[in-house]
Amino acid sequence: MGTCQRFFAFIRAINVGRRRLTNDQLIEPFVRLGFDDVAAYQAAGNVTFRSDDPHAAQPERLELALAEAYGFHPVIFVRTVDEMRAIVGARPFTDDDMAGTEGRVQVSFLRDAPDDMRIAEVNALVPAEDRIEFVDHQWFWLPTNGVSDSQLPVSSVEDILGPMTMRTLGTVSRMLDRFER
Repeated sequence: MGTCQRFFAFIRAINVGRRRLTNDQLIEPFVRLGFDDVAAYQAAGNVTFRSDDPHAAQPERLELALAEAYGFHPVIFVRTVDEMRAIVGARPFTDDDMAGTEGRVQVSFLRDAPDDMRIAEVNALVPAEDRIEFVDHQWFWLPTNGVSDSQLPVSSVEDILGPMTMRTLGTVSRMLDRFER
């Protein structure tokens, strides 16, 4: 066992469609697994917790516990505080890119960093007015006119890259600010 470390879990497809969970329901399996300082953020599948065993925070283990608790198999992406700091500090878009948009920067969490071939496949799908950048096992998207007005076929991107879940960079930043200590 080591030092108690903070983890951030991003759960895909929570509180969409008919899958409705309160924050208490969302964190209950994490508490049962023995994690400390468990909290949910924004009732949108964002959970943070502490553990002195880094292996205990493996996504597969968490997915199994949540599947048993909820009756459906969620996909979970786990990041450490250092990984969250890197995401928030990445700044993948220029000031000019940011000034020319109405959209907010989106972060998609992936299982693994994509190879060059997959990156090229995704880049071929990106509309001229949008920007994307890959940083480690995340991709950042700046939809010029917002997510709902973009022509980027996100489901096709997922077909290429594998399972993912998306949050605004602002949500990720606020979650880190609130819980990194």
